[in-house]
Amino acid sequence: MRSLVRTLGALALVALLSLIPASVASAKKPKPDAFAAKYHLKGSWRGKDGDKDGLKNLKEFKLGTNPKKADSDKDGLNDGDEVTSGNNPLKADTDKDGTKDGAEHAGVVTAFDGETITIRQFNGPKLTATLDTCTAADDGATADDSSADDDFVDTDDEDFSGDDFNASASSIGDEGEDAVDLDDSDDVSADTSACDDEDLEKGAVLTSAELHKDGGAYYLVSYELA
Repeated sequence: MRSLVRTLGALALVALLSLIPASVASAKKPKPDAFAAKYHLKGSWRGKDGDKDGLKNLKEFKLGTNPKKADSDKDGLNDGDEVTSGNNPLKADTDKDGTKDGAEHAGVVTAFDGETITIRQFNGPKLTATLDTCTAADDGATADDSSADDDFVDTDDEDFSGDDFNASASSIGDEGEDAVDLDDSDDVSADTSACDDEDLEKGAVLTSAELHKDGGAYYLVSYELA
């Protein structure tokens, strides 16, 4: 009886599978042989890198890139370098900023001393730049900001009178002199610059780098790590 049940179950499964369209079944299963035929890859093609882009053919098959072209999306950056730097080898402008990936100075940091950085670009020559990524903290007031409260009476105010000043002065008294805070910690002109480049080090991979050139010298003003 159990044998009959198993047989009937197997027949039912076969009948069910036969109802699935061939196109659906094939869509779920990748076809490396079709990929090889499309690009005329023969023999042990999976482990080869015919276009010398740093990606084995099997990897190219999985990514959907062209194993016959080192730069599938024609953005100036080889497929392998795009993968290394976190860019998309099938999109010429991965971050959609209007600049092709090959022109964004992607590369590897070969030297960094905290101030000067050397980048081996994937597309282009090695370059050295001075780090200039510090930004001033915005505390909502500047030295010329009239909205800052300096605790002084505006003598241009039509409602100001001498009595206003005398009243303020007399309220301090002799003992109040010690209460005057001369600490410049709140001085908006004080240096409030801050840098956050802890992850920038030798061997780091840059997805992109924004460089400014001034008088023949390069300055790295922003960057993105892979």
